[in-house]
Amino acid sequence: MRCLTVAGEGGPIASWFHFVHHQWRGTQRPVSFLTAASMIGRLLETLTGKDDVERVAYKDDPLLLLNYLKTRKLFFPKRLLRTLDAATFTEDQLIKLIEEESKALGSQIDLWILEVDGKKRLPAFSSRKAMEAFSARMSKDLNRVFSLGCIEVLLSDILKGTEVDIVDLNLFSKRSWEITATRRNE
Repeated sequence: MRCLTVAGEGGPIASWFHFVHHQWRGTQRPVSFLTAASMIGRLLETLTGKDDVERVAYKDDPLLLLNYLKTRKLFFPKRLLRTLDAATFTEDQLIKLIEEESKALGSQIDLWILEVDGKKRLPAFSSRKAMEAFSARMSKDLNRVFSLGCIEVLLSDILKGTEVDIVDLNLFSKRSWEITATRRNE
């Protein structure tokens, strides 16, 4: 693995890496390029309010986004097993629901596919924050409480075994994108 050894001199970026290197690692070990890229990504997200997928999607270039999603995993929510009435649920019921959902995560996961206007739509999320926005909106719209589990996988891997018409990227976030799922005849 290639590593970036950070020196104390070299301008503001090197100084920032030097600070992060000593604060985050607490040792004199070098920061890997992968770790540095991750830190830069988090810094950009903090500054722009958009994660890496959103920054690509905001360029409104579908081909660029699809190519990026060939290597970037997304979060896909699993189908709900059970929900509770938002007005009457108890703490014990909620704890039991969370336990049941947690146990079910180890088994086969069925995806939460929405049917809207006769189209099968698969929600996909670039971050847990975007998934939480979806969960909050669905909970409010359904007036139900639920535990939302997910899997993190490449879009291409999900589409191989799932029959959907549209993938909704970051549904119910500030901005969302529709990706039309097409099937190639084999």
